[in-house]
Order: sequence, then C-alpha cells, then structure tokens
Amino acid sequence: MKKSYIAAAAIAIVAILYFALNALFSGPSSAPEDGSTAAPAEQRFKVVVRALTASTRPSVLILRGRSEAARTVSVRAETAGAVASAPVIEGSAVKKGDILCRLSVQARQALLDQARANREARKLEWGAARTLEEKGHRSANQTASAKAAYDAAHAGVRQAEIELSNINIRAPFDGIFERRNAEIGDFLTPGQSCGTVVELDPLIISANVAERDAAKVKQGAKGTAVLISGQTLKGFVRYVDPIADTTTRTFRIELQTDNKDGLLHAGITAEVRLEGDAVSAQRIPADTMVLNTKGQLGVRIVDETKHARFYPINLLEDEGKGVWVTGLPDDIVLIIEGQDFVRDGSAVEPVIEP
Repeated sequence: MKKSYIAAAAIAIVAILYFALNALFSGPSSAPEDGSTAAPAEQRFKVVVRALTASTRPSVLILRGRSEAARTVSVRAETAGAVASAPVIEGSAVKKGDILCRLSVQARQALLDQARANREARKLEWGAARTLEEKGHRSANQTASAKAAYDAAHAGVRQAEIELSNINIRAPFDGIFERRNAEIGDFLTPGQSCGTVVELDPLIISANVAERDAAKVKQGAKGTAVLISGQTLKGFVRYVDPIADTTTRTFRIELQTDNKDGLLHAGITAEVRLEGDAVSAQRIPADTMVLNTKGQLGVRIVDETKHARFYPINLLEDEGKGVWVTGLPDDIVLIIEGQDFVRDGSAVEPVIEP
C-alpha cells in the first residue's frame, strides 16, 4: 500500500476520534431548551436628565394686541356758519368745554336782541292784563293769553341764546385734539366736523382671544400689557365681547390701564398677559421641547424602566430661558440633552446633569 493512502487513513481516524471524544466529554448545552437563539443585550443611549417637581402657578393667557384711545369723538357743528377762528393746535391737550372752532356770529346777536325786546314787550302786556283783570276790565282768558305770549317770548330768547352759543364748537371731554377738519373760512353746515378729540387716560389695550380660550377671560380680571416701546402697564379687563367675530372667530377684549401723564400713545403693539386660575406646572428649559411624528409639541422623559417617553405639553408662560408648561406628571425625569436622538420607547442610560 502506498504511503499516501496510509497517511490519509491516519488523519481520518484521528479526526473521527477527536469529534467522538469531544461529544462524549463536553458539558451540557447552554442554548435555551426551546431551541431559540439568545437575544443580544439591549443597547442603551446615554442621555443627560434633570429631576423636576411641579409647583402651583397662576395660569397666564398671552395675547397680541395694541393700544387704543378710550374714546374718539368727531366734534361736529350744530349750526351753520363760516369758521371764524380755530384756536387749538393739533396734538394739544384740551379740557372739557374748550373752544375748538368758532363760527361767525352773523345775525345771531341781532336775533337775540330782538327776542329779548319781544320778551320785554310781552312781559309788559301780561302785567297790564293782570291789572285790568283785577279792576274788572279784562277777562281771565285775556290775561291767560297774555301770559302765554310772554312764555313764548321767553322761550324765543332761550332759543336765540342757544343758537348764538352754538357758534362755539367745544371739546366734549378732557383729551387730545388729534385732528382739525375745518380751517378758518370753511363753511360748516350742521353735522360737519370741526375736528377729532381722543381720550388717552385711561388707555385701552385691545386684543383678540381665540374661541378655545374665551371662557378663561373674565370681566374685571387683572392683566399686564408690555408695549413694544418697552413700557409695562398694569390694568384690568373692562370689556369682553359677547359675540365672536364672524371672520376670525375670535372675541375682542379690552384691558384698561392708567395714562395720567399722557405720555403713552394709541396704536402701539403690545403683548397682553391675563392672569387665570392656579394650575400645576413645571419650568423647563426652552431647548428641551421637541415635536413628535404627529407634530405635537412636548418633551421626552425617562420612565421607571429607563425608557424614553414623549409627553405633549401646553405652554403656560415663556420667561425666555425657561418655559412654564402644563400636561406633565407632578414628578418627572426630564431629558435635557440627547432628546433629539431617541424616540418614544428607546432604552436609555440616564446621567444626572453635572
């Protein structure tokens, strides 16, 4: 027999003996009895967390609005005539009763003088009628007629006085003479405007509240307005519109604030904050907020099994660096770093923030 065949046979015998001895002396199998394959260890992503506890805080409704005058009135002529003088400069402060425009007198003074003379004549006739009645030379009906004529003459005087006084178009209240609509020489007929007067104390901050928040706003509720110019004003809700706007489906509200020095103007953009009932809320860093696959705003927390969970939130108040939110459990472990790299149900390894 050739040596090569002998060598091959020897190698085969050695291999068979190796596998036979290995099967005989090896320990029991570590594989599961049901024949399944062991699952690999769950990988956990490291995240930085912060433990937070809820606290009681007044709810705040934040709206966008603008400042407005408490009253705006177009002061109109009550009689016809040419404007003889316009003594008030636009933008000036005026008091109730100040003359804004004066019309020409024309024949009004003469008509008043005539009415007064007629009244004196009727008064003398009435006196004579009473004397003659007492002596029996006049009837009571004649005396009554003389008295009626005197009363009519007296009313005529009053009418002429009012007509003469109407040449002075006066401010109806304290305010600012915003705009002059008639200049010297213009002819005004009854109803035409001399100018516009606005009342800026109190100052009104108007805003529109959405349907879902309308029930939260009560008349008399306290509020704060921060003007875009930097001033912070405190006031109260003086008016809540009972009917929604048909186009925007919002309700108009008015916040009344003081403006005693008259330095604040109407038409300035403002942020309105209205205080509501106290709620349980947490203050979280603004950069921890995320959106889920449905577009909901929320945060991710770590549950007791060390898995990430998404919770939707409601914004209560933005303080810049921190945001007060509602909708979370009272005690949470908030993910403050790594929240963008995990999903709902992801296994995590929480690390307390340094």
